[in-house]
Amino acid sequence: MKLRPCAGWSDIDSILDRLSDQHREEYESLGYPEEPFMANMAEFMVNSDIQVLEFDGRPQALLAVNPSDPIPTTWLMVTKEFFTKPSIATVRLCRRVMEGCAAKYGPILSVSHAKHPKMAKWLKTIGFEQINDKVFLFRA
Repeated sequence: MKLRPCAGWSDIDSILDRLSDQHREEYESLGYPEEPFMANMAEFMVNSDIQVLEFDGRPQALLAVNPSDPIPTTWLMVTKEFFTKPSIATVRLCRRVMEGCAAKYGPILSVSHAKHPKMAKWLKTIGFEQINDKVFLFRA
């Protein structure tokens, strides 16, 4: 497992091609794969600091932080394979990424439309504070 900067659209496309069921459901509720959703995602990615978690020689997760929003916000996408290899090391790595981003940009907002019952637990495990059922905040 390694963390690296995003290599561009090839990483994003690779993850979208293998998108987890949880993220696919969330993205479809927001309009994926229609053009308005894809344009919004592209604009977010262009303005973001993007890190990719890679294992098995392929990108498995992408975490983008857009610092230009009034409160920096996140965009997370993960593959099906990401959830087949959960580990304490993965959680620690995700937390370190968020700590680094928060040190650089200040508090970071995450809004999730996911319906998965463990979504809130996962975000809290990596250090987010739950504000309401969809909004989470990571503080430095």
